[in-house]
Amino acid sequence: MNKKIRLIISSGLIILLIAVAFIFFKPRAIEVEMVKVNRGVFTDEIHADGFFRAKNRYTVTAFGEGDIKRVDLKVGDILKKNQTITQLYWDVKYVPVRSPIAGVITKVFRESAGPIHRGEPIIEVVDSSDLEIVSELLTTDAAKVKVGNLAFATGWGDSKPIQAHVTKISKAGFIKISALGVEEERTEVIMEPEKLSLDEKTKLGHTFHTILSIQVATVDAALKIPAGALFRDGSAWAVYQVINGKAQLKHVTISLRGNEEAIIVGGLQEGDIVINYPGDLIKNGTSVKSKKD
Repeated sequence: MNKKIRLIISSGLIILLIAVAFIFFKPRAIEVEMVKVNRGVFTDEIHADGFFRAKNRYTVTAFGEGDIKRVDLKVGDILKKNQTITQLYWDVKYVPVRSPIAGVITKVFRESAGPIHRGEPIIEVVDSSDLEIVSELLTTDAAKVKVGNLAFATGWGDSKPIQAHVTKISKAGFIKISALGVEEERTEVIMEPEKLSLDEKTKLGHTFHTILSIQVATVDAALKIPAGALFRDGSAWAVYQVINGKAQLKHVTISLRGNEEAIIVGGLQEGDIVINYPGDLIKNGTSVKSKKD
C-alpha cells in the first residue's frame, strides 16, 4: 500500500514538474503591430525642403562710367518703383540711379562711394509679391515628377498648407554637398502656388523656407499595406502574414511603393492581417499577438 501511495505521489510530482516546465519553457507570443490589408486611395509623395523665390529679379547696374555716391540702403529695405538708389556722376553732372520695380533689396553689391565701371552691379531687387516655389530634388526623385503634379507647402510659418502644382523640371543637374558631406546629384523642380491670399503674400518673402509634399502618383481603390510591413527576402518582397496566431512568411508582388504605403498586386487579399515593422525576433512560425490585446 505504501509503495502504491509513493508511486502515485511520485507520478503526481513528475506531472507537476512537466506542467511547470511546459509553462516556463513554452514559447511566449511576441507582441506585434498588426494591420489589415485594405483598399483605398494610394498616394505616393516625395517629401523635400523647398523655398519661395521671386519670379522677377533685377540687378541694378551702373549705366555709365563715373563716380557714385555711397549706397545707404540695406538688404531687406523696401523700394518703390523709380526710387533713387544712389547718384552717378556722369557726363559732368549727377544722375539718379533708380529702381526699375517696386520690391525688396536682396543683395547690395556696392556700398562705398567712388569710381564705378559701366555695367558694374549695385544692388539686386526682387518683386516679392509674385513668388514661385523651388525644391532642389535628388535627380532620382525628380525623375518621378511630372509637370502638373500637385504639391503642398507646409512649415512656412502658418498651419495652413499652400497648394501648388509643378510647372517645370530642370534637365540640368548639379552637385550639392549634403549636411553629412556626401556629394548628391540634384536638380530644380519649380512649382506655382495656387492663388496666394493677401495675408500669405504679406508673410512670405524671397528665399523663405518651406517643407514640400509632391504627389507623384495617385491610384483609387488600390489594395495596400503600410510600407513598414515590407522587407526583402532574397530578391523578393515579403511580409509576415498572421495566420492562427503565428507569423507566416509570405512573398508578395507590389506595383508602387511610397514612403508610407505600397500597392499589393499579388500574394495577399483584402482583409489579410500582416505585421507592421517586424523585428529580428519574428521568424516564420513565431507565435504573435497584437499589442492591443
